Amino acid sequence: MADCTEQSGSDGSQVLDHVTDYRLTRQPHFYPEGQKKTWWSVLIELEGVSINEFAEAVSLYAEDLLIPVVYDAADRKVERPRQPVAIFARSPLISVLNQKDNPFHVASIHLGAAIPEKYLDGGAVSPETREIVVPDGTVVQAMVDDSIAIGHDLFRTEESKSRVEHAWLMGTLPTKQASHSSLGRILAREETDHLLKSSIFGGYLDEDLFYRKSGQVDPGKQVISNVALRRSHGTHVGALAAGYAMTDQCHTRPIICVALPIFVVEDTTGSDSLPLLYMAFHDLVKQARRFRTKSGSLAPVVISFSYGNTAGPHDGTGQFALLFEYYLGEAAHGCGRERQKIWLTLPAGNSNLLRMHAVDTGEKPRKDTRLDLTVLPDDRTVSQVQIWLPNSLPDHQPDFARISVTPPFGGRKISIRTQPGQQASLFNSVGQEIARLAYQFEGGLTSRGLVTLSLNPTGSLVADCALASAGIWKIRIRRNKDAPAEPFHIWVRRDETLPGFQTGARQAFFSNPDYRRFDCFGAPLPVDPPDSDCPVRRAGTLSGFACGVSPVVVGAYTLKNAEMSPYSSAGPIPENWFEGFADRVGPDVSAEGDTSVVLRGVYSAGSRCGSWVRMSGTSVASPRLAWLAADAIGEYGGSARSWSHFIAAQRSFPFRENPGETRTGAGGVKIDRFGWD
Repeated sequence: MADCTEQSGSDGSQVLDHVTDYRLTRQPHFYPEGQKKTWWSVLIELEGVSINEFAEAVSLYAEDLLIPVVYDAADRKVERPRQPVAIFARSPLISVLNQKDNPFHVASIHLGAAIPEKYLDGGAVSPETREIVVPDGTVVQAMVDDSIAIGHDLFRTEESKSRVEHAWLMGTLPTKQASHSSLGRILAREETDHLLKSSIFGGYLDEDLFYRKSGQVDPGKQVISNVALRRSHGTHVGALAAGYAMTDQCHTRPIICVALPIFVVEDTTGSDSLPLLYMAFHDLVKQARRFRTKSGSLAPVVISFSYGNTAGPHDGTGQFALLFEYYLGEAAHGCGRERQKIWLTLPAGNSNLLRMHAVDTGEKPRKDTRLDLTVLPDDRTVSQVQIWLPNSLPDHQPDFARISVTPPFGGRKISIRTQPGQQASLFNSVGQEIARLAYQFEGGLTSRGLVTLSLNPTGSLVADCALASAGIWKIRIRRNKDAPAEPFHIWVRRDETLPGFQTGARQAFFSNPDYRRFDCFGAPLPVDPPDSDCPVRRAGTLSGFACGVSPVVVGAYTLKNAEMSPYSSAGPIPENWFEGFADRVGPDVSAEGDTSVVLRGVYSAGSRCGSWVRMSGTSVASPRLAWLAADAIGEYGGSARSWSHFIAAQRSFPFRENPGETRTGAGGVKIDRFGWD
């Protein structure tokens, strides 16, 4: 079937990130604009230098670098021991930055999405940020999502008066006029009001015309957004978090938002979106500081972000979780002398039953951990598995185990030790790489070794595409005898095709025969059987975004059944060396995610004014709590998480049976009304 070669020498030890290297060395058809001409969003960590100093150091690659204008002149002068910066770059520069011995003070790198050049504007300039005076009692409601129908009547106070003060539409084409965004387009409220006014005929908004004028939908220019569909995630979630009827004349709930591009959101691993998320939160924090009440204080802010993923160490220290701590935590960047009160709600995740998490406990007697990874046929995207090892020091990385992978239908296996420089690849009969197994050390607060298995697509419309085999890939973890008896956490990265998207992704999963999926009545088991020793676990499936210290994490319950929704992810999270990061045993609280087992989801806004649709998941439970938080943040003196525990006691939802703190947190919160009732 395929041949295998070991590559454990210098090649594997010279790169900062093996996944970045893997993605930059694919076949030509993976790069529609050419391998060296393709622009990527990239998240880098600068160590001890400012953005200006970094830009000067890489001046030889100036044509391959675009620093977004979301970083203004003040941001570019700041020097920190370690700061994440999102940039746009092409592969000649990225390859250099991905070298461990790079001279540009880049300590880590994460490759995001390939960005079509037509969406970028290299001549954009930072906008002037004028102060916005708002009435006392105002709470700014912020959201990051995709396909946000900013013209919806739930986001307006009058026919041509929007509540959306700032909208960064990343998935639109730049305007010909002076642009204030390096990616897409930014609309101030005055511009949105003008577009609304010019799209109203006979007292009714021509929504198709409005979204064409805003740039969100333009089929002629191949600009697509799900606001063109009956249901869009961003509109549904945004209405739950911040929707008020126009007749309410709600002038104390202004909205700021960032709409992510659809070609980024369709990658459900979260890998593509991470650099843009750092840009989005950098922008929102800046915009939020523009709002001052008439009494002179900064208006409080509630942010709703309803995305989840399965990547990262899940201990609160990974790049996904640290995003929120960097901008919103106790020592948040850019707070200045006057601290602004900002709360954030996140979904717990929907992966409880998806068989994407496993644990090698390390308990005695020692035995190999064997995992059957089912990779489905006709999967047109890369599949990945992450194996996170226990904490260790950069200069003392224990050789914990030997990890081997055997492809379906036999053939030679690939195998590596958990040591720096270890890398092995599997090639097909014509010498094309189809799988890679590699070790790298994640430094900083994470301080863990990471082994990543990357598998090529199993199907493609391109004739000469190097395909991996569909079937069961066998992963074997053999611990060394002197390795510490600490757990390894293994994750299949989320990679599925969402409704309304056409990625061709099919989710890989663990299919160990000793995993018990159903109870004696044939219903899915929402918790691990107490007598099971199967390494595949439901416990610890909390979203990789939702493991940080500051956000309020929300699970989902089913209203009529008075029990947790089976898909709602659970804790606890793995322990970490660093105090303050391993304090989650599960979500903070839970809210309604489904009406009943039969009537899945909850009602909220469709993409068009006056329409109502249902959507299910912890992604709809989280914004319901954000709506409630907007009424409390101004007066409550404690943290967001302490408030969520308080409100769970005040608005307690009675469960039929106690689901346990790892699933429901402090309890269910009963929310009887919406902002537009």
